[in-house]
Amino acid sequence: MTAFRSMAMASAIAATLMLAAAVPAAAKFKSGIWEGDAYISKEGKFQRCAIVGDYKSGTDLGFGLAASGVYEVYLIDKTWALEAGQAAKVTIKVDDRPEISGAFQVVSKDTLGTLLQDHPELVQAFKAGNVATISGFFGTLKFPLTGTAKAFAAMEDCVKQVKAGVRDGKKLAEAREKIAKVHGQELFKLQPQAFAWRVLKDLPENQFAIPNDVEQAMKRWNAALVWRIERGLGLVQSVGGKHSEEELRVELTKLKSPSCSGTLTSEADLRLMPGDDTVLPHVELSCTDVGNGNPAYEVLTFFPHASGNMIAVSHIGETLDIARAADNTFLNQVAVIAGQK
Repeated sequence: MTAFRSMAMASAIAATLMLAAAVPAAAKFKSGIWEGDAYISKEGKFQRCAIVGDYKSGTDLGFGLAASGVYEVYLIDKTWALEAGQAAKVTIKVDDRPEISGAFQVVSKDTLGTLLQDHPELVQAFKAGNVATISGFFGTLKFPLTGTAKAFAAMEDCVKQVKAGVRDGKKLAEAREKIAKVHGQELFKLQPQAFAWRVLKDLPENQFAIPNDVEQAMKRWNAALVWRIERGLGLVQSVGGKHSEEELRVELTKLKSPSCSGTLTSEADLRLMPGDDTVLPHVELSCTDVGNGNPAYEVLTFFPHASGNMIAVSHIGETLDIARAADNTFLNQVAVIAGQK
């Protein structure tokens, strides 16, 4: 008979098993009787993915895979009133494999848990076995292990996905930190999304806010980035080549006509970059009815890009004044950044 590694050996180990204190992340998954989720700490650090089986006995069996790669096993019973710091001797036997006994630590008042880092054979047994027999102060319980192989795979995939997301998030944060330092004509070397983000970073968030569902919004509007403004939205897109303001007005009118049920009017002119002699094409579109009885107004300014293409920044508002005000604020901020040495 072998024993579990005691979680009481190091307080840091016990701290990593604070499943109940963790905050569920948006990564829920289900596999048979097993339901899982990713968990982060109150400080926002990824801790683990965990799965729990819904058993009729009232005591549930659960497993975790920590961000460090250590597997965990849990017993959960809502009728328990355990005290923090306590430990309980538990014996596990899967099918006819050797018994393994050791101390489970109190994770919360209704949950016991331990680490399986010294017992890879038990992890494999849980994945491939038929029945786990677990004994302790609660008596002897039998847990069918139906579907655990798929459930473990889903849990492992959850950890991979969250870690990939964390890495992507760090890369994004590093990229944004670098972009935030861009000034002068370097601004016009950025791709449309980075260009818009750099400008928005210096604008009031309560007036220019990137929505939580930005990915869906970008797909919906076919844009490199989308943001909210007062009673409207803004977006950025790339336009291939260089075009006159009249060419842009004609093409935009053709593009917007099918979505306007009322009367569509358009105007085009040229604007000067504040504090600069850069000439910018400018187009305004007004539709009296976008299909729901309401009007919509779109104001676009086209900025030069180092590639020879153009960056189209559009603001759409419930009134023309709203769209114009947002466009003007964005334009002035571009001028400020571009004029910085």
